[in-house]
Amino acid sequence: MRQANNKVRLGSVRVVATLLSTVLLVGTSVIGLAYKFVNDIGVSVSPHDSTIEVLSPNASLLNARRLPAIVSAEIRIGGLVRSLSDTVRNFPNQSCLIVSVEGQQIASIKPNLPLIPASNMKLLTAAAAIEALGPDFVFTTKVVGLSESNQIVGDLWLVGGGDPVLSTIDYPATESYPTLHPTNIGLLVDAIVAAGITVVTGNVVGDESRYDTERFTPTLGLGVRTTEVGPLGALMLNDGVVLSSPIKPDQPALSAAQEFLRLLNERGIIVQGTAQTGTASADLPVIASISSAPLSDVIAEMLTNSDNNTAELILKEVGLSRLSTGTRIAGTQAVQTIMQDLELPVDGLVMIDGSGLDRGNRVTCALLASVLERDGGFGVLGKGLAIAGQTGTLRDLLAETSASERLHAKTGTLTGAKALSGYVQYTPEKAAVFTLILNGSGVSNQGAYRPIWNGLANALGAFTEHPSVADIAP
Repeated sequence: MRQANNKVRLGSVRVVATLLSTVLLVGTSVIGLAYKFVNDIGVSVSPHDSTIEVLSPNASLLNARRLPAIVSAEIRIGGLVRSLSDTVRNFPNQSCLIVSVEGQQIASIKPNLPLIPASNMKLLTAAAAIEALGPDFVFTTKVVGLSESNQIVGDLWLVGGGDPVLSTIDYPATESYPTLHPTNIGLLVDAIVAAGITVVTGNVVGDESRYDTERFTPTLGLGVRTTEVGPLGALMLNDGVVLSSPIKPDQPALSAAQEFLRLLNERGIIVQGTAQTGTASADLPVIASISSAPLSDVIAEMLTNSDNNTAELILKEVGLSRLSTGTRIAGTQAVQTIMQDLELPVDGLVMIDGSGLDRGNRVTCALLASVLERDGGFGVLGKGLAIAGQTGTLRDLLAETSASERLHAKTGTLTGAKALSGYVQYTPEKAAVFTLILNGSGVSNQGAYRPIWNGLANALGAFTEHPSVADIAP
């Protein structure tokens, strides 16, 4: 009996030894292959500072119980590196990439190179707003004035609270990307009617004093102004668009007051004056007010639809919150301070605006990846991003890739700049993080950036298709 037991034990030792040898050989081969790709890719992209790093799982190779998981992780990582290899060979020189999966940084190409981020700048604006204002913050638009019986005696003041999604009920349907979670100004009119007001003896006055009156970032080109952003103000209705006119007026508060007067008239309220602009006295009583959706939802509008007006107004609100000044400059200063306070890598950061429209902006992949890692893909940022093949600026993109519907990302486009940063979700709790910025002549052409985007999406989408622990367990 003892001899039999001894033979079994000896056999077990031999089995374990054989298993260890086999796994070590396989693991070494996979790691060697991965590092071969690392070396090849690094040389092909740049002989100096472009590398792909592959990190091994933090587990001892001599722990037999961990062997299947270790080999699975190494094979999957090696497969991902191989999938990325062809993609990164086509990189323009002025570009950066970071990919992290399950807490491991898999790819790192020029992570500290400051580049034009285009609309990926909105990720910093969003992250700073969450810190400064909180996800439940709301923008409030008020109507103030002196009321007697059923009248507003004197002027009725429409006081802007910086709400970037303040809209009439029919406006979203006119947009290429309909506004998410709009604030219906018609509800404010309803509240005035419900208060019994039938006459305004004075004017309807729009008050935009919460922020400054800088309508555009001064360095923006004429081709961008009004078409892509602005004119900006703390009281903007329908993005400053007048539905009956092809041209945006240069005074958004006046346009809002005019539209509000029209809505009051539609509901039978007589206004004896005209639409004007001004600053309301702080002691005027509030007759009615309306609040936006929570900031988390407004951020979703900004990120999913790449809403430039929303980004710039949120930036001014961040400036007001942190520096008591609702200006673009205060906002950019506040964002940079918040990034530093969070101990994120801000070297190379140049922030001119909140939307990323200005070509003077500079951001590194290291900073964007750090911002995304803090959220993890399931917080306000992750939930607010466009979804490949489904929503926002990604509704017609990446639908045919293996990451379709699981890839949530922020796009970015300027002439000579293209960016894509976000997540690919694998489980309800796990996601890959990636950030990609391409700069250079022609990179914003479909033939240049789409193969790279598709390659990245396919590589990350197929990551879980590599061998699982169950596939290689003894």
